[in-house]
Amino acid sequence: MTKPKIICWDLDETLGFFRNLVSIRSGREYPDPDDSYMLRKDIIKTLNRMISKGYNHVVTSSAKLDYSEKVLGAVCLDSYFDRVFGRKTVTDGIWGKKYMPAAEFYDLDETDACSQLLVIANMASDEPIDIGAVFVHDQRRLEETALVYETIADTLWTRGEGSFKHGFESLFKTGIRVSCLDKDFDFLLVSAETADGISFDMGYRNSPCTEGLKVPTILNIRTA
Repeated sequence: MTKPKIICWDLDETLGFFRNLVSIRSGREYPDPDDSYMLRKDIIKTLNRMISKGYNHVVTSSAKLDYSEKVLGAVCLDSYFDRVFGRKTVTDGIWGKKYMPAAEFYDLDETDACSQLLVIANMASDEPIDIGAVFVHDQRRLEETALVYETIADTLWTRGEGSFKHGFESLFKTGIRVSCLDKDFDFLLVSAETADGISFDMGYRNSPCTEGLKVPTILNIRTA
């Protein structure tokens, strides 16, 4: 049986900027003359390419479910995602998100979820607090292409022989150690590079919410 490859996407400032969709935010009928939004560069192309490779996409947003679903529908992204998970499901409103609901949607247990889920988001507070899934923390502007996510996902999955987690471990072991004084990363970051020339830093972040949980985190993405 083929293992599912699941990408958990944050909504706002990851897939795009939607805070100017005033009709949805105010509960008025869409569209409104004052509505505007911006999608991340190449996001539709990226989603299509990844789907053709067998990736499954879900949205895991700290926004209300109704808002998230209406935004995706308004910007014509809803058909790319198998499921949308909103605030009541993924967050307690303090720090971090729970990703086991997404895993359970695909009938995965916690062990498989850590291997087969990849989280992509722009905020540190989007990190997993329930499982040690790989977290791509990308603070770059929306003008930066989403195609790097496809490359990173492909690299992790291939290096890990069907596991994002094992791919992370492999890159971490072979990457270049860089000095780090951040206690959240156990004083160690590694710089790694994909075959396509995309580089990034990696580390195991100590969860501020879940004792003993170390979140494999990719950050500081750089393109050639």
